[in-house]
Amino acid sequence: MRAILLTGAGDRAFSAGADAMGMAGQADPISAIDLSKEGQRVWGKVETLSVPVVVGIDGYCLGGGMELSACADMRIATERSELGQPEFNLGLLPGWGGTQRLKHIVGEGRAKEIIFTADRYEAETMAEYGFLNDVVGNDELDEAALELAEKLASGPPLAMKFTKEAMHAGRDDTDAGLEVEAFAFGHLITTDDVIEGVTKLQSDEDPQFEGK
Repeated sequence: MRAILLTGAGDRAFSAGADAMGMAGQADPISAIDLSKEGQRVWGKVETLSVPVVVGIDGYCLGGGMELSACADMRIATERSELGQPEFNLGLLPGWGGTQRLKHIVGEGRAKEIIFTADRYEAETMAEYGFLNDVVGNDELDEAALELAEKLASGPPLAMKFTKEAMHAGRDDTDAGLEVEAFAFGHLITTDDVIEGVTKLQSDEDPQFEGK
């Protein structure tokens, strides 16, 4: 597996989030904490995958759905998509990683705006904020998202894995990120992928990376 593409079924929503109305008044504090931690754990597995993850959004991307999309490496949405963290309107907060991951993508000020206002944002606005990498026509998502995933899948797997690890390690500690970066650079320099890339540099052929 060289890349993952996540999309919603149909054109109504990528994900509208959890059924908060069904949970309200039914869950006790302990079970709610467990639910939050389980969501954080599962979404965290997506974030820490060694392969690139692309999310294709068409329609609503709200609440837990937006928290899931924040775990991806890149995000593409259609023009009709709407994104947001509506939890504040319910007296809640994003509980599956939204208070942490969103600020690393759009900055703390924008993250607070998105969470505190609980507004729904148009795709173009979220692209301006830096959350979306691209906005495409309503009928162009499948082709555009798959093209991006295929492009990332053709890249060097080992370099991808180490780059993601270095960037994540340096989110709150630049020195830690630099240490991972240096270790990764030293490890990669002797790989077959680097030889392949250097060999094809002066040719018209694309390198064929095998993760070795």
